[in-house]
Amino acid sequence: MQHNLPNFDKLKELAESNPEELERLRTELCEQLIHEAPEKYRRKLLGLQFRIDMERRKAKSPMAACISISGMMHDSFDKLRMALNEAAGAAPTGILDTHVEDTAHAKVIPFRK
Repeated sequence: MQHNLPNFDKLKELAESNPEELERLRTELCEQLIHEAPEKYRRKLLGLQFRIDMERRKAKSPMAACISISGMMHDSFDKLRMALNEAAGAAPTGILDTHVEDTAHAKVIPFRK
């Protein structure tokens, strides 16, 4: 599986001078990677690439897309971590599993004017 990814400086130059070419390269490399994956993983990889492309398309900026896709990645890793912990017999420690303290009796301090 040989992928000819240009070095960082070349990618940076492409991003600044020819973003369309950078996008073409990104698409080509993603398609090549999916095509070279074992057959049993291709459908899942195509679905994941579709979700990533849709997040990029609906984002208002490249940074918003990055944050959204990063969130997808973290959610996936959290699910994997919980599944591995469950398989190992460990107690769940996910964000959704934590106990939230009752703050109804907290003292509210106003901001100074």
